Amino acid sequence: MARRIVITSGKGGVGKTTCSYLLGLNLAKLDARVVILDVDIGLNNLDVVAGIDTKINYDLIDAIQNRCRVRQALVQSSVCSRLYFLPCVNSYSVGRVTSEALSAILRELDISFDYIIIDCPAGIGFEFHRAVFCANEAIIVTTPHMIALRDAGKVANLLSGYTLGQIGLVINRVRNDFVSRKMMISPEEIANSLKLTLLGTIRESNEITALSCSAGELFKLNDSAMGDFCALAKTIHYNMASKPNRENFLDIKIKRG
Repeated sequence: MARRIVITSGKGGVGKTTCSYLLGLNLAKLDARVVILDVDIGLNNLDVVAGIDTKINYDLIDAIQNRCRVRQALVQSSVCSRLYFLPCVNSYSVGRVTSEALSAILRELDISFDYIIIDCPAGIGFEFHRAVFCANEAIIVTTPHMIALRDAGKVANLLSGYTLGQIGLVINRVRNDFVSRKMMISPEEIANSLKLTLLGTIRESNEITALSCSAGELFKLNDSAMGDFCALAKTIHYNMASKPNRENFLDIKIKRG
């Protein structure tokens, strides 16, 4: 049975879709069979980030409405043969896709993949709960900014109401120079304050920022941030994450030098 990992954030614009793609890519490079689902119905972005928008014949909605088989809607990555995508590009009423219908799609994928990465919509509405309902693990993506951290805390509280094997944290766009000068709260402080397992940190990267502005599979990623995603994938694949050392959710305050 596949590990079903929902990638969520609460706040939009923190790099959730890019993280879904690059995490999936690096898991596939570890010889895992990976499929990434875009369940942001109506506001899909995964196909653009992954550079597969011209390769789509069928999508998630087609599979749900039985216009095609699930495997017909899958798009194979040209970067790594073990990575697939199940995009969602059709305009459709969000509320008409039920959690049960989405779960049925995932059950068909379970037998063929080691990981199912679910790219969750931003916010905490029905679409969020539909995506989380189908998962057995969750990763919260945030940035070290106060608004994003507040939303991450709210999402963590909501996720605690689900039966999930693990709720982990990935902190994106970290500036180590800012952290060392006490201008940015450290990843460890954030994880401890939110009482979440810190799975990885992703350094600020011009190349990864550019990924969202270009066809992802055609864009070369050679900088240190790609190494961060490789480390993140290994942490998840080999279960190497360490637990936080605080007992309660705490207010996050930036230490000023």
